[in-house]
Parts: sequence; structure tokens; C-alpha cells
Amino acid sequence: MTSFSSSRFIKLIKQQDSLNLLIVSNLVLYLFSQILIAIKWFSLSWIALPYDWHYLLSKWWTPVTYGFFHQDFIALFFNMLLLFYFGRILLDFETPKKLLIIYFFGVLSGGGFFVISYRLFPDFYIIKAPLLGASAGIMAVVTYTALKLPHYLIKIRFLGFFKLMYILIFLVLFNLLQIPLGNPGGYFAHLGGLSAGFLFFLWDLRQKEKNISTSILSISKPKKEKNIDVILDKINRSGYESLTQAEKEELFRHSE
Repeated sequence: MTSFSSSRFIKLIKQQDSLNLLIVSNLVLYLFSQILIAIKWFSLSWIALPYDWHYLLSKWWTPVTYGFFHQDFIALFFNMLLLFYFGRILLDFETPKKLLIIYFFGVLSGGGFFVISYRLFPDFYIIKAPLLGASAGIMAVVTYTALKLPHYLIKIRFLGFFKLMYILIFLVLFNLLQIPLGNPGGYFAHLGGLSAGFLFFLWDLRQKEKNISTSILSISKPKKEKNIDVILDKINRSGYESLTQAEKEELFRHSE
């Protein structure tokens, strides 16, 4: 019998894509927590995000842990279904690492919206309960995917094909309309996830614009100017004495 070492476990994780890891993690943690709750060794309140920031200070880990646990199987099932479909679409165009970053960013943003909303709109909260579930992280993935591929068609059973942009618009309106109806914590968290996906998309767009601008400037520079840039970089790194005689002569001609 061979032992299952930690290095083999890490290797096994690396062989899986981020989407499978997220789904499996949520499923395993749900089953594990339900077993521990049944034998009274665990409480979801330990890992749920408190609605009041005073309690949050003593439970600093909850802005992350709340996004990986669920209270009931129905919520878990539909969350994982949504994550699977949109995650698969996203992975056709982006890296597994980016999917993880967007998910975590959505969880943190959703938690932030939840706590701030209780602080600003306490009268909305008919039921005061901590936050639990992966919805905010999933909303970030859905939003980023829909903004990146707005005309991508997805088939919804019994309803037909819809563009991702229309699904995103529906989710935004649905969550906004649900807030005044009571128990808005989860819907504020969803909006936090949606906002995270939107901001990440804008940041990604900005980075691509910078890369395009850099490429255009590099192409448009004359060959001599490029050579001077290389020489100046070399001086910055190693000093003037590191230049060859030919480089010194070219720099001298350029200064004239």
C-alpha cells in the first residue's frame, strides 16, 4: 500500500481546471458541513458573513468562507449549474486562473456590498441573517462572460436561445426589483458580484488597450530610434562604460 503524500495531492489539484475545483469544492464542503452539523460538531454561523461589521471584526475569515458554503441543496444545485454553464463558456476564451480570480473577486465584492448595505439601509432588512452561498462569485463570472461575449447564444430548456447580454440585463433588473420586497441581503450581494464582473471587464479592456497602444508605438518607431532606446536602457542597467564602441559612436551621432 502506498501513502497519499501532500505532493501527490497538490499535483492532482493542478491537473484539474479551476471550474471543476470550484464545483467540487462547493459540493464537498456542503456534504462535509451537513454531516458535522448532524452530529453537532459544526455550525454554519462560524463561516457565514455577519451583517454587522462589529461582528465581522471577530470573524475576519468570513468574507471568503461564506462564498463556499450553502445552507440547502437546492441553492447549491442551481448555483453550480449556473457556474458550470458560464464557466465553460469563459474557459473557451480565458485561462483557468482568470476564472478563479473573477470568482474570488466576486465573493469579496458581494460580501462588501452586503455589509455596507446593512449599514446604509437597515430598514430594508426585515430578516437579519448572515450571508452564505456562492452566488456573488458566480454573478461575477456571469457578468464578465456576458460582457466579453454579449452576442453568444445559450439555449435555455423550453424557452429557446438567448444572447448572454439579455440574460445579464434580466439578472440586473431582477435583483434590483427584489431589494425593496424584504430580505435584501442576498440581492445586494448579487449586485456586488455583478459589479465585480463589470469592473474586472473594464480593467481587462484597459489592459488590452494599453498593449495595443504599446504595439503600435513600437511598430511606428524608426529603426534608429529603437536602437537608441536599447542603448539608453543598457546605460540605465549597467552604466555608460558597458557600451561597445559602436554603441558609443551611435549615441554620439544621435546627440549631434
